[in-house]
Amino acid sequence: MSVREKGALITWTTGRLDAPPVLLLHDRYLDHDANDALGALLAETRRVISVRSARTQMEMGTIKGYYWYLGQLDTPELSTLGDALSHLERLLLDIQRETGRRVTLAGMGEGGALALLIGLLWREHVAGVVSIDGPLAVNIAEMPLTLPPANGLPVMLVERQRSLEAAAAALTGRGATVSSGIAGDPAIAQWIAALPA
Repeated sequence: MSVREKGALITWTTGRLDAPPVLLLHDRYLDHDANDALGALLAETRRVISVRSARTQMEMGTIKGYYWYLGQLDTPELSTLGDALSHLERLLLDIQRETGRRVTLAGMGEGGALALLIGLLWREHVAGVVSIDGPLAVNIAEMPLTLPPANGLPVMLVERQRSLEAAAAALTGRGATVSSGIAGDPAIAQWIAALPA
């Protein structure tokens, strides 16, 4: 495992360094290791990069966890969301430059919501997106950005604790190729393995 700082972010890399990259994004108040079970399943066939958000939630002088943005999962506060997107864009470009390949994004909750936005914003750099309980933001119209067409972006929406029906409809409407339902980590790893390298 290698640990590196990328600007304000710290990444942990496992798996095959010569394989297509997967970037794992944690949920609110968790850490980079929250997706270790999925990462272990992917490590045989992928370069797995786990990242810790730059924002820390403290409670009584101890770290409670890390978060990407303020606000509800589906209505992110725009300045903190912008910070997260800026950090992750730089990381995405660094990974692609280093590997020569597009990046698959997989996130849980808040990390999944971010993965969806990143996939829509930078489709040319993203091979596919998995969002586990992470909705598509409903306040996109308020954001100072233009989302290009999804152009068949492969998206897997995994519903474990939250319905993502509205996200599926919105993503399909933007031109993404969406599959959704309840899935465990082995099914997610199989879906990612089937993406074009």
